[in-house]
Amino acid sequence: MDGPPRFSLILQVAASALFLAVVLVSLTGWHLYHTYQLALTRSQTNILNLTQALSQHANDTFMQAEILLTDLAQRIAQDGSAAVQQGQLHPLFTAKMRALPQVRGIFLYDAAGHMVATSDNALPANTDFADRDYYRYHRDHNDANLHIGKVIRSQLTGELILPVSLRINRPDGSFAGVLLESVVIDYFRHFYARFVIDDDSTLMMMLNNGTVLYRHPYNERAIGSSISATPLYQKLIGQQASGVMTGALNGQGAQKIYSFTHLQQFPVAITTGMSLDQALVDWRQDAISHLILVVIFLALLSLLAISFIRQIRRRMRVEEELRHAQRELRKLNRSLEHLARRDGLTGLYNRRHFDLALTDEFNRAVLSHDSLGIILLDIDFFKQYNDLYGHVAGDNCLKRIGEALKALSLRHRDRIARYGGEEFIILLPQTNVAGAREVAQQVYEAITELAIAHQASPTGILTPSIGVYVGQPASGDESPSRMVSRADTALYQAKREGRNRICLA
Repeated sequence: MDGPPRFSLILQVAASALFLAVVLVSLTGWHLYHTYQLALTRSQTNILNLTQALSQHANDTFMQAEILLTDLAQRIAQDGSAAVQQGQLHPLFTAKMRALPQVRGIFLYDAAGHMVATSDNALPANTDFADRDYYRYHRDHNDANLHIGKVIRSQLTGELILPVSLRINRPDGSFAGVLLESVVIDYFRHFYARFVIDDDSTLMMMLNNGTVLYRHPYNERAIGSSISATPLYQKLIGQQASGVMTGALNGQGAQKIYSFTHLQQFPVAITTGMSLDQALVDWRQDAISHLILVVIFLALLSLLAISFIRQIRRRMRVEEELRHAQRELRKLNRSLEHLARRDGLTGLYNRRHFDLALTDEFNRAVLSHDSLGIILLDIDFFKQYNDLYGHVAGDNCLKRIGEALKALSLRHRDRIARYGGEEFIILLPQTNVAGAREVAQQVYEAITELAIAHQASPTGILTPSIGVYVGQPASGDESPSRMVSRADTALYQAKREGRNRICLA
């Protein structure tokens, strides 16, 4: 009887399918957890780097202010009150202010809080500033360190400014007045605007007591407010010199990854908060793709198991189906191999495929005694383009260049590849110098006609530097790598001569 053996085989098939499903789900779970941790760690690293960049900018700003005010204080101490009476400080203040774009004005107040000198053309009608916090602070504190006050609205211009001030003492150590530099808040606004973040993320500069000096995205109502009552401040910012945490600012709302650091020389802290959704967006897409594949695989596994159980007596048919599946798998492998030859961003051939094609054409040229041309090009000032417009815009730019290169009228055996970064390379079998020069000119025109704006380029648009080399592989003095190297030498000659040109090796 074939009943019991068949029943045993059904159990084996079912157990195997269940085992594979458990293994697959377990591996998928481990993979998702592992990639989640990697994505979180990578985001924390990125936000730490951003915090360090902002803190360096703030530190440089206040260091410049301290140097400026200290220098002026020494001049005033040397010249005494005669300098104010003789009007010597106004041109000095003006000259100092021109060197620092962030400075809106420089002012000197006497011991009574009256303005006695200014970088403006004339003193204001009301020279009494004794009600200002920075004046009262220096009057009541014999502190020689730089004082950074709360953001205020200027009585003179109506702008939001950050008062940075220094106490001036008489020779006997008594209070003689205040030297003030006003840093315009728009200076920080323009700098912070360079960083592309989503609406749920925040960049903040604050005093060590939690008073907000600036917030990006810009929110004027937030400036001057305090976060000292929030869990983030009480648990971390108010207790540690620097750190990273994941949580909500007020203990409620959206989760964010926060990074903060205190400036060592000044009572200022920088805080950066990136929404967890933004930090994990790539991981989430990857997770969804994996889960879809797992569901598909499990569904296929179940169908295959049921089909196998129902077709035990039709093994020949099963074998035929397996052979068919093998053929489809080979087709899929060929498709994957084809995809492996392409650059994922531009759709052009990648460097691996180009190297293989170069070796084949080189060997063919050795036998046929034909010439072989190589064009190597690089996009001028592309790093500055990424710095100015962002990496997303840089990727879109490379895509457009790739489309322009694919649209060139080349021969079947000619190969265009992305060689790495912003470098592209073209292989031209059976091509002499004139032909290679003509193709290089087509490449140059195709890219420049895109007219992609580039403010950091002297031409105002993206331009290529192109190196061309045509060699004779049969001469015995060539090799694939040597030909690429000579094309690279021509490329660097184009760069040395000023970029935006074609050079022949």
